[in-house]
Amino acid sequence: MPDTKSGREKKGKDKRRQLENRLAKRELTAEDEPPEPEGIDGDLLAEDVDADADADLDA
Repeated sequence: MPDTKSGREKKGKDKRRQLENRLAKRELTAEDEPPEPEGIDGDLLAEDVDADADADLDA
C-alpha cells in the first residue's frame, strides 16, 4: 500500500529534493500573498476622539 499522507517523504527516497520542492512552493505562495497592513498611528486616533468629545460637550 503506497504512502499517501501529504508531507511525508516516500520510503526515505529523495528527501532533500522533496523538502527543497516543498520549500520552493511555500516561498512562491508567500510572494503571492498581500503585505501585512501598516499599523495605525495612535496619536491621530486620540486627537480625533478628543475633538469629537469637545464637540459633544459644546452642544
